[in-house]
Amino acid sequence: MTICHEAEVAAQFDRQRQRFKRSVALDDVRLNALLNRLAPLNGRRVLDLGCGKGRFARPLAEAGAEVIGLDVSAGMLAEAEGIPCVRGSARRLPFAAGSFDVVVAVEVFEHLESIDPVLSEVRRVLRPGGSLAIVDKNAGAMNADRPWLPSLVVKAIDQKRGLWMYPSGSPVRERWFWPGRFRSRLGRWFEDVQVDHLLSPQEAERRLFRQVPRARLLTLWTARVAGSLG
Repeated sequence: MTICHEAEVAAQFDRQRQRFKRSVALDDVRLNALLNRLAPLNGRRVLDLGCGKGRFARPLAEAGAEVIGLDVSAGMLAEAEGIPCVRGSARRLPFAAGSFDVVVAVEVFEHLESIDPVLSEVRRVLRPGGSLAIVDKNAGAMNADRPWLPSLVVKAIDQKRGLWMYPSGSPVRERWFWPGRFRSRLGRWFEDVQVDHLLSPQEAERRLFRQVPRARLLTLWTARVAGSLG
């Protein structure tokens, strides 16, 4: 089932690659959160897991990191200019143990069927003291347009209307994460797990999201491997 799931993810990204941008704005809340949490990046070797077209990899490289991208979609990688890239599976990373100082995954885990095998692989390729940073969606978020509605309700309605990436009847659905539960999951593999609730510009216009971080959609989880970087 995992192989079929991964093949469907790759196929949908190949088919719909024009939906995805090749760059992000310099004030992108996800990018700034990564840069703030992971600084300094100068000279550090970074794996961008699920790099797509390299929209986060390139700014990380501009911040001084040596970035390598990995993605399961050949179509996305074909447009990932300016960074070295590898096509491969997050379940079987084609890198030696201890190859990286940092692994980042921006809105990637929501497409995975099995999380623990990927976390095991990430743990393997990180050096002692290395860091993992995951940006993904909060299952407990409220909807920014209609803050009286949980975002999961809006997501379910929109999926039935065919507005999400995977068509009706697909074996794949984007999963969202409860921040505390996912923090505990990461704690099985890593140390010093931290959770940051990111405030998007749209959310910043409403008091609810400014005052209640747990209502925000985007979440950053960071963690590290025991030990220290040499």
